Amino acid sequence: MSLSNPPIADRTHRLVAYLIDILPIIILLAGIGYFFFGFDEVLSEYFYNRRDIASRAEFILHRNRIRNLSFAIWVVYCIFAEASSYQGSLGKRIMGIKVVDYEGNPLTKRQSIIRNITKILSAGAILGGFFWILFDKKRQGWHDKTAKTLVIDR
Repeated sequence: MSLSNPPIADRTHRLVAYLIDILPIIILLAGIGYFFFGFDEVLSEYFYNRRDIASRAEFILHRNRIRNLSFAIWVVYCIFAEASSYQGSLGKRIMGIKVVDYEGNPLTKRQSIIRNITKILSAGAILGGFFWILFDKKRQGWHDKTAKTLVIDR
């Protein structure tokens, strides 16, 4: 399948697809942390005494662990989902978009691994690789450019 003029996915659809995927992961990990790993005490102390540097630092530490682990789980999930016959995560399927190579073909496992591992670089540079989608003509993030992929409408 060749794409001469691909139907590039809308930025909003990509964002909503991400939120559909990541929010359940964050909620699940926050719940596990809250009920089993002391995040409930950290959260109570933070809300009770916000001006205390130690409680604020402890809260930020726990929050960042949840954020980073959620992102890592999402990246691994996307590796498998984007290399599958669905060509995208549940969020992408719900939003009617999919990930393809420049020829319009489904991603190979290798392309999916490259695309999703480089999301770490996109996020690490103050989210610059993701914000790039806002300004790029083909709405590609750095991870898309690296893996030579496009996110298109189904």
